[in-house]
Amino acid sequence: MPPARSVVRVLLAVLGVVLVALGVAIGVPALGQEGFPVGLAIGLAVLLFAVGGAALGAAALLSGRGLRPAQRTGLKLAGVLAVLAFVLPATGMFVVPELLYDQFGVAAPAAAVMGWLYLSLGALAVAVLVALWRAAELAYAAVTD
Repeated sequence: MPPARSVVRVLLAVLGVVLVALGVAIGVPALGQEGFPVGLAIGLAVLLFAVGGAALGAAALLSGRGLRPAQRTGLKLAGVLAVLAFVLPATGMFVVPELLYDQFGVAAPAAAVMGWLYLSLGALAVAVLVALWRAAELAYAAVTD
């Protein structure tokens, strides 16, 4: 039987990919349209992206056994950023909205979305950097052996 850590990591990764794919399936047809239902569809797609990214970030926090310590640290940083990308804007909008509205006024929802976007892009950039680093190491090892 596989260890519980591996099972949880795989389940989180599958859940994250499914949620992001569902967000794409809901959001892409709504782009370029007008009306209230379209806004709800785009809002749901953004929420699915955030939750899917948080699940993928949590899976990244549980992975990284075959990597160098610096690469594992980078992967964990990407995971923390992905989880924070969901938790911070959601907390700002639903738990303490008065703080967000005091700081940004009527642009508070846009500020929450931009916070999610910046943290998600940061997580993606760190994860891509670690992946390229590892791929370069594997390619170099394959060429030199």
